[in-house]
Amino acid sequence: MAKPPPTLEDLGRAIRRMRRDRGWTIDELADRSGIHTTYLSRIERARSNATWMKLAAVAEAFGLRPSDIARAAENESDARRKALDEQG
Repeated sequence: MAKPPPTLEDLGRAIRRMRRDRGWTIDELADRSGIHTTYLSRIERARSNATWMKLAAVAEAFGLRPSDIARAAENESDARRKALDEQG
């Protein structure tokens, strides 16, 4: 049985983690990606559903491919499900 896809929350957590791992502020990511800080903040907080083009711009800012961001969101999803399973 296939596992469920990552949620918007998982995607937002993945992008926030990648940004923070680089020591970047949201303003720095905005400058590098060409995406407004408000929109990036909404993506990170799962208040907006990022388009493929926006994900591609974020990925390019990180020096990655969009599939790398998708994989990171899957990792966030796996970690979230594991934590829920451990809670019982």
